[in-house]
Amino acid sequence: MLELILVRHGETDSNIRGAYCGWTDPDLNGKGMSQAQRVAEMLKVEKPDAIYSSCLKRAFNTSLIINKGLNQEILLDERLKEQNFGEWEDLTYCEISEKHPEDCSNWKKDWMNYCMKGGESPVQVYQRVSGFIDSIAKAHQNGKILVVTHMGCIRMILSYLLGMGIEGFWRFRVDNGSVSRLVINDGFAFLKALNL
Repeated sequence: MLELILVRHGETDSNIRGAYCGWTDPDLNGKGMSQAQRVAEMLKVEKPDAIYSSCLKRAFNTSLIINKGLNQEILLDERLKEQNFGEWEDLTYCEISEKHPEDCSNWKKDWMNYCMKGGESPVQVYQRVSGFIDSIAKAHQNGKILVVTHMGCIRMILSYLLGMGIEGFWRFRVDNGSVSRLVINDGFAFLKALNL
């Protein structure tokens, strides 16, 4: 039996603005560091077999704060990066709809497959994130794995493992500095906790 502990990074100033922050690389703000400390306190007795993190600062620095009480190697994985929003990076929805009205309209018509200029589509993100999960499940069939990543990636992981496909993406709330848990047993996954 394999347990996945999924942690969303702490807050950034881009999160406060409601900006689409994919591969833009802001660091944690003061509240974000406090959120990471709260998660560190929650997880200090967990003893995970491995810690994987997105290489983006907001996730990696969250994992560093959590790891102070765990003292393990943090394995960085590019597949855990948030969706690349290309030209839309660090813009709010209002700014996107004003600057890129036609693109925004096309996105609304086919959100799963639409790829903004210089970015990637949700389907592409789903494929890389599910590929990461498949490789983790193969490498660690038992034990406990801690994954520090982003809202979009956690939604993708939940949708994938719970058999909902990418269509389930919008059905999960994942707050900054939150913890969710899944268990995989004999190839079947179930949700143990969400958005703690």
